[in-house]
Amino acid sequence: MKRIVTLMAVFLVLPLKAQAQGTLTLEETVERGLRIDNIIKTEAARAGGARAGLEQAKMSRFGALKLKGMYTDGNDPVYAFATAMKQGTFSMGSLTTINDPAPARNFSAGIEAGIPLFTGFAVSNAVKMGNLGVEAAQNGYERARAGITFRLTYQWLTVLLRSKLAQLAAESVKAAETELKTAQMLKEKGMVLGSDYYGAEAILSTLKGYEINWNKALQLDTEKLGLAAGLPGGVQPVGELNAPLYAEKPAGALAEASGNRRDVKALEKLAEIAGTAQAMQANSVLPVVEAFGSWETNSKSLSDFRSNRLLGLRFSMPIGDPAYYARKDAAGAEAAMARSRLDEARLQVTIEVAEAMNNYGAARESLPVAKETLEKARQSLELFRPLYRQGRQSVLEVLRAQAAVLQAEAAYYETIYKTHLYHAQTLLATETLDAGAVKEMSAALGGK
Repeated sequence: MKRIVTLMAVFLVLPLKAQAQGTLTLEETVERGLRIDNIIKTEAARAGGARAGLEQAKMSRFGALKLKGMYTDGNDPVYAFATAMKQGTFSMGSLTTINDPAPARNFSAGIEAGIPLFTGFAVSNAVKMGNLGVEAAQNGYERARAGITFRLTYQWLTVLLRSKLAQLAAESVKAAETELKTAQMLKEKGMVLGSDYYGAEAILSTLKGYEINWNKALQLDTEKLGLAAGLPGGVQPVGELNAPLYAEKPAGALAEASGNRRDVKALEKLAEIAGTAQAMQANSVLPVVEAFGSWETNSKSLSDFRSNRLLGLRFSMPIGDPAYYARKDAAGAEAAMARSRLDEARLQVTIEVAEAMNNYGAARESLPVAKETLEKARQSLELFRPLYRQGRQSVLEVLRAQAAVLQAEAAYYETIYKTHLYHAQTLLATETLDAGAVKEMSAALGGK
């Protein structure tokens, strides 16, 4: 019976472990991360709020309709006199008690409506600002998606690099330990100098330090990637750090793409909103005209209601507002600030694109150099090994060559990593890091 229970527990736990970890391609990681990212959810909510604000501005054209009701009881002469007239109970006898009336009780209920006819362009400007707000929020949402896509790509590539470095370090440590075992036997026979042997041991310790540090970094980055993709147990990337084969884009196309930056477009809309707000303050001295109407009933009890109505046009216009110029100047300052932020953002985009293209170009040009360095380091190690076994080279030189190979391997794969990363950075800077670009990168990195 215990065995059956144990087997059932194993079968239940295994699926949970499978869910806790995942092996994902770059494309799959980005898709998962975009679905659960809180920044994207925040921007989506902001866009929804902007659409609601636009709808509110549009509906304000139709004015307002409200129900009202009130119960009052008092003996104020003016109140009692007016209440009697509203209830239709006023008579000549009411004049005899006009100065000292009996308490008057009144139940009133009614409907009141108002429709703006002219608001000094306040409503039309509010609708304009609402449309601009929706566009700004949507651009902010799209830019947030691109930013999170880059962050997920960066984290995925980092885990892929960490995995490769940890693997290389483990292989180097194993190879160095093999050489030192041979050296230990030769040392006991007096065929290897003690100084060389201990120097070789120091190099082995350095290689083990690399292995420890790179494994710890891999563990941390794997957990971070898992959290970003909704898999707290960690994510193992499916792919290889291959030399990229991305098609080069002409500088003109990149410049054109950078002109479509969503964050800049959002700031353009915000600058227009600030300009519209400035116009609204300038127009605040214009008259406001409203058509209104009300229907009301009054009764001293909950029966025998008497109704009355009132229709009309209401006109208002400020002719003495000491704060007008201050508000207008403040709105002008806000508009100037918005334009300056927009100009600065455009300048930063130009710098970002130039930096991304420069980084990508430098990584691509460095890749052949890093590859050649690795080949020379490996060739050197292969030449040292037979000479060492023939007693013509020290074990110290062999392990130095082994350490040089590890460093060259690390530099080579870091250069490949940078090439992919800076390619993604260039796409982000030019607002072209979309689902198609991620799919292309995923395929280039050996994804399914």
